[in-house]
Amino acid sequence: MLRHSLFFVHGTKLRKLAVSLAAATAIGFSFPSESILAAPAAASQEAQAPEYELDTTTLHMGTVVSAKLLGKTPEAVKHYAELVESEVKRYDDMMSVHKETPLNEVNRRAGEAVPVMPEIAEMSRMALKIADETGSAFEPMIGPLVNLWKIGFGGNEVPSDEAIKKAIELVDHRKVRVWEENGQWFMQIGKGQNVDMGAIAKGYIGQKLAEKLVEAGATHGLLDLGGNVVAIGEKFPGQPWRIGLQSPDKERGSYFAVISAANESVITSGAYERNFEKNGRRYGHILSPVTGRPVTTDIASVTIVDSHGARADALCTALFAMGWDKAEAFLRAHPEVHAVLLKENLEDALVSEALRNKIQPYDSNLRMHFVEQKGS
Repeated sequence: MLRHSLFFVHGTKLRKLAVSLAAATAIGFSFPSESILAAPAAASQEAQAPEYELDTTTLHMGTVVSAKLLGKTPEAVKHYAELVESEVKRYDDMMSVHKETPLNEVNRRAGEAVPVMPEIAEMSRMALKIADETGSAFEPMIGPLVNLWKIGFGGNEVPSDEAIKKAIELVDHRKVRVWEENGQWFMQIGKGQNVDMGAIAKGYIGQKLAEKLVEAGATHGLLDLGGNVVAIGEKFPGQPWRIGLQSPDKERGSYFAVISAANESVITSGAYERNFEKNGRRYGHILSPVTGRPVTTDIASVTIVDSHGARADALCTALFAMGWDKAEAFLRAHPEVHAVLLKENLEDALVSEALRNKIQPYDSNLRMHFVEQKGS
């Protein structure tokens, strides 16, 4: 079920038109003409075409999915909202590992060649490539360890060393094959393995949603899949969207910096949201395929700004797991990766030089160190 709020925008003037959920879903947003005329534009703005803004919120993939959609007519923004809802549900029904889905069928039939949809094949091939690039700091076959710890899904106990050791033996993306044969894609994982695309799926889906909206005629908007933000176009001509970077030690909505973004994803990873405490120690949800335990890192959060949402999502996890020094070395060696690394002291941030003119600090104690990336 979607929750809607519709706004009428004309130039810089904005007026909320108080639309109930029932009215919004019944459509087409039938308002008396005087409601729209009640937001008159200045003479200098009359040449500009009016726009409508529709804010939607829904729940899929175990997270809140929200969208700020803009269009030339009420019918257009309603169509965009319906498109977001139907596509998110389609991907959830395709890729969730928490119910029966085509991706989970690969897990159920581990060791067999399983026919898969092109989207699953595309995302899986991306995941395998990034796993290679990062030396498994991002590991799509982390499923056995995720299922063992269950952090963020009710898990609050530390598994035995023996159980961890057995799970580690199954974590190896090099045993995975994805190929096309006679127009059909197939995927095969090793016996006992379990694929978990939780660290790339939302980025991939956000990117695909944005592409669908642009194909449907949307020129600007904002998507948020549980903190994975996709900026479509600019907020207004010449004015990019401003995306806040969450302060890990403060309540949601408190930012240590803001990124200006247009036609790209802004994705952040950290261990501050999904964790549990046991005997005075905190265990985060990002797991190491080497130790089988939550990663030990001196990074509080990683933000990646990239036009490819799937890549941004996966690299967030990888750099967080690497730790400060290795992540910095990775950034220097990969000028195409634009990142903001916040150190565990919450006072130092390592920022790609390419983001110098796109980042604005909001914390007066923040020290930003810009890393030069050859060729960026």
